[in-house]
Order: sequence, then structure tokens, then C-alpha cells
Amino acid sequence: MNIKFRKAAHLLLAACCFTILFSSCNQANKDTAGNNYLGKSGMDTSIRPQDDFFHYVNGGWIKKTEIPASEADWGAFNILQQNTMLELKSLLDSCARLNAPKGSNAQKVGAFYASAMDSAAIEQKGLTPLQSDLERIAAIKTAKDLLHEVSVEYKMTGIGAVQSYLFLFYALPDQKNSDKMLAHFDQNGLGLPSKDYYEKQDSSTINIRKAYLNYVSGILQLTGDDTNTADKDAASVMAIESALAKASKNPVELRDPEANYHKLTLEELNKETPNINWNELMDFMGVKQDTVLVGQPGFYKELSNLLQKVPIADWKSYLRFHLIDNYADYLSSPFVNARFVFNKLLTGQKELQPRWKRMVAFTDNQLGDALGELYVAKYFPPEAKKRILDLVNNIQQTFGERIQNLSWMSDTSKQKAIVKLDAIVKKVGYPDKWKDYSSVEISKNDLIQNYKNTGHFAYQYMINKIGKPVDRAEWFMTPPTINAYYSLAANDINFPAGILQPPFFYRDGDDAINYGAIGIVIGHEMTHGFDDQGRQFDADGNLKNWWLPVDSANFRKRANRVVNQYNHSLVVDTLHINGELTQGENIADIGGVMIAYDAFKKTDGGKSDKMIDGLTPDQRFFVSYAEIWRSKMRPEIQRTQVLTNPHSTPQYRVNNPLSDIPAFYKAFNVKQGDKMYLPDSLRAQVW
Repeated sequence: MNIKFRKAAHLLLAACCFTILFSSCNQANKDTAGNNYLGKSGMDTSIRPQDDFFHYVNGGWIKKTEIPASEADWGAFNILQQNTMLELKSLLDSCARLNAPKGSNAQKVGAFYASAMDSAAIEQKGLTPLQSDLERIAAIKTAKDLLHEVSVEYKMTGIGAVQSYLFLFYALPDQKNSDKMLAHFDQNGLGLPSKDYYEKQDSSTINIRKAYLNYVSGILQLTGDDTNTADKDAASVMAIESALAKASKNPVELRDPEANYHKLTLEELNKETPNINWNELMDFMGVKQDTVLVGQPGFYKELSNLLQKVPIADWKSYLRFHLIDNYADYLSSPFVNARFVFNKLLTGQKELQPRWKRMVAFTDNQLGDALGELYVAKYFPPEAKKRILDLVNNIQQTFGERIQNLSWMSDTSKQKAIVKLDAIVKKVGYPDKWKDYSSVEISKNDLIQNYKNTGHFAYQYMINKIGKPVDRAEWFMTPPTINAYYSLAANDINFPAGILQPPFFYRDGDDAINYGAIGIVIGHEMTHGFDDQGRQFDADGNLKNWWLPVDSANFRKRANRVVNQYNHSLVVDTLHINGELTQGENIADIGGVMIAYDAFKKTDGGKSDKMIDGLTPDQRFFVSYAEIWRSKMRPEIQRTQVLTNPHSTPQYRVNNPLSDIPAFYKAFNVKQGDKMYLPDSLRAQVW
């Protein structure tokens, strides 16, 4: 899919995910019984496992693999995605050809995909589908009109299409009363990936800012501006975004749940932000609530100031650009190409992905449950769910045993940790209840209107939850997604059907391979409930301190060791991993490996000494883990990930955790003097 970086950074809007890759997949005909895994053919035995385990396991594959021109990176996840996208394409092509009953899921996904693939119609229409939107923007005269226009875009296209518009609005459980949904407002409004891109002064970032300015000007020229006018308006857009960036928190600051929790009445907000009438804004958004959650009040104070200081003409340029930018991937080729030319500076992609691949992903994004229900019925076998639940239960029990055996935690805090662990809700495969899309009109000949209709449905679905009890059965990933997540507010772990296939999971496979792959994914997600963020939430998902002070201090001491270890990991050029930004994911990686290993040792395979491919069960466990992170990344996407993403890069998701784990030392005879060796005093073990 075409990679976008305009996404919310708030720790609770986005769940704690296993990977940054979001894609679709299935399990049909891919699971061969026995002991299959990616295998020794990808290894580089010229590298000692004691020195660089990631490249020992994956170096042979890396040497002979070229990243496809249309990709930012390539590896086990991408290959799985590629195969699955082809199967999803086949399914959607079939739905598009079928004369399915009007209103059925097959009709809706087929018609949506057909409209997305009708490039001739899209080219012919050009910018025409957005003329009414542009006319509304042109008619804006006041700050009130401006905020009303933002609300209109939310209502028409949903949260996914307006994430660079001024502010971020969504429904979220009250972090301190997790049974109730509230309206939530966060910082937003930036076209570049994060605050750093507006402030850093290194040559790479400066070049990205220049390219972004050219992109803004180019988009405005495509709407009819001459070059001089477009350049002037682009500078105004950049000035607004720079001011918003200055008022924004950085990604590390956004990770503090207490510092980003502010429950305020509309009256209080009106006093703090006099140029934003919150009663009117809530009416515009279609929400009747007198209390809201505001993540970053300082941002809204500055937004209020800017609404008064910045000329309306500049705001209209800002809205005009972001309107087109948010739709660019689905308009005619000049808009698609302009967006790609800029984005490739962030990703390193050499060419645009094939249209079918981008539109399969778009269909899944807009009609995920409709496509997911069809997909699960065809491709997800019920027996896979049972086997996964067996693994989950074993890993959960093992995690509890590890907690009980911790030397640094008091019995009082241990008991509360066990209560939270036992309360984790386990969701596997797909939701018990599917979204009902019967009210959504989809035609085969109007992609932008389909986009608006599905977006409007998503928006109404979201705001209808505000003020009501939380639906704890709801999922926030579609079933075909190759990923997994833990929800802080729900205290649940979620494993979509997509990730429950090789190389993560073999229904009849070797315990070492399964526990080294999907087992570690499970352990990783469970550990998120107890990482630096998750530990601040109780068993019910409330932001509530349940720790004794001495235990909190001991946790922070161990977490700081994780931060320090990763801070020394060089990724590209002079950029190192940000240990503060990535600490939650790193704690989960380390914990996931340790918990899954202990659970594996309880299985028949873990108790065996059976050699396969010359590897012991313990060695296969660690090899399996390294194989799921087999990948190559372009330097551009590495830089972007280091600056914006809470996940470490693949090499360090393998080598750093394994350097902390005694069982790895024993399995591969790691000794002092080896590069993978860390003295006990530097090993980072939390859970």
C-alpha cells in the first residue's frame, strides 16, 4: 500500500502493536504439517551467532535479496503480505464480477474495489469530485466557518481521512473510568510525520522540509493557482504547521498517560481558549457532551491564538492543501504522483506500488468487517483458533509464574499484577459481532463518493459510542491484518486471523518454531500490559496506580536499563534508536521472548532433545524468532522509523533481547568477548 505517516501519536488511540506493518493475509493452503520454517538456506554461516545473531540467521537471504522498487522494506512480513494480497485481489475481483444481491457484503466490497480500479473514470473526473468541498473552503470568512469546515470533513470522510486537519477528534474510553466512552481531542494538524521534522536542523531534515514546501505548492497549482501564488500560499501553510508543531508534544512526551489526561468541561475550555467556542464546536461535530478529554491543552491554547492571528486567507490555503492531500491517493494521476514523489523521500520507494495492491488495502481499510467476514469464512479454519488459545493459555500461566518468582517485586504488588494478568481478555481470529454496513451506499463508478460514504459511516459509528458503555467486544484491526495488539483501556490481547499462519504459526508444527514465533508475539502483547505505559493501568483498564512506591522504583531502575541498552544501537548514519520512545516495545520484546521460552520448555517439544537441521529445540526457538524479523530496509524508511516509531528496527528487535536472555547464551555457547555478550550488570530484564 502507499505508505502514509499522518497518524495519531497518542498512546491510547493507537493500540500497542507487534509491528509497524499493517497488511492483509490468509491461511489457505499455506500451512504444511510438520517442522517447516524459513530454513537454514537464508543463513550466513560465515557470521558467528555469538557475534550477530540477526545476520547469522538472515544474512544469506539479505545478501541475495533486492528490495522491490515499489517497497520501502522487504522481509518475512512483506512476503506474507504479497502472497495474501494476491489472494485478496482474487476474492475482490470475484466479488466485483458477481451479480451479488444489492446491499450484501459481497456487493459492497466488490463495487468499492471496482470503483477503485476504474482508473479511466478517475482520470476523466480529475478534481471534479472535490469541487463542492473546495467551494465551501473558498466561502470561509471567519474562524467559526473554519472550524465548521473541519467538522464537515470529519463527518464526510471519517477520522482516517482528516488526521492532518487542525485537531484530532475521536471516541475513547475515559482512561480513569474505562467503562464509559468520551469525546477526546488531541494535537494534530501537521503534514510531516512529527514535530521533529519542523525543528531539526540536520541536512536530511532540511531537505525534507524543502521538498514538502514544493509538494504543497505543487498541489495548490493542481487546484488552479499560478506558481507565484502557490509558492506564497505554500509558505503560509508551512508557517501554520510550524507554529502547530512548536505547540505540540514530541513522540516521547506523548507516551506519558498521566500527562496526556485532562478531563475538562466545555466551560473550562472556553475560558482557556477564547477563540474556540467549544459549545459550537461540539454541535458542529454532532456530539452532545459537556465534558471532554483533551490530551494536550497547551496545543489548543496555541491553536486559539493562531485562529485570531493568522489571516483567514492563509487558513483557507491550509485547508485547501490538506483537503487535496488527504484524497490525493484516490484522485487522478497528477495528484497520486505528486504525493508519491514527496513520500518517497520518507520511504525510499523507487516507484509506486501497483494500483491493485493499493486499492486492495484501501478496500480493507474502508470496509474491513465486510471484507473480513467474507475472508474468514473462506480461509480461516476453526482448528487454528483452538491451537492458538492453547498457546495463549500456556503463556499466560507461565507469565504468572514468572511474576510470582520476581525478586524485585513485593508480594502486594505481585498479587495485583496477577489479578490484572488473569483479567486479560483473549481475542483470536475475528470479532464475535460484525459491523452492519447495510446503511452504506456503494456504487461501481464513484470512488470518491464511496470513500465519503464509508467515511461517514465510520464517523457516525464512532460518535454513537460517546457517552455510552464501552463495547469490550469491539476490535480495532480487521481480521486479515498481519499484526497483533494489546489495548490499554480494555486490557485485552487481539490476534487477527492474518497473523495466525506461517511463518508465525504452523497448526501441526514443531513447538520450538511456534513458540519462537507466534508464542513470542503472544508474550509480547501480554507484556504490554506491564510495560512503562501498561503498568499504569489496572485490571479494568483504568489509569490507576496499583504499585507500592518501592516496586515502582525497582521497575523504573530496570526499565532505565532497557532504555540505555537501546540508546547505544546505531541504525543509519549517526541516528541511534531512541530508547525512551521505544522502551515500551523493547520491554515487550524482551519479556515476550523470556515468557515464550519458559512456556516452550513445558511442552513436549521443549522437553525433547530432537535435532532438526542440525539445531537443538532451544536453537530452533531462537532461530524462529530471528526469522520472523528477516528484512531489509531502505535508509530513508530507517530514518523515518527512528524519528517517529515506537518500535526498534528488526536487527535490534533480535540481537538486543537475546543479549539479555541466559537461555540464548547457553543454546549458542555465548561467552565473554563475543559481541552478543553482555555482563549481568548490563542485561535488561524486567519481567
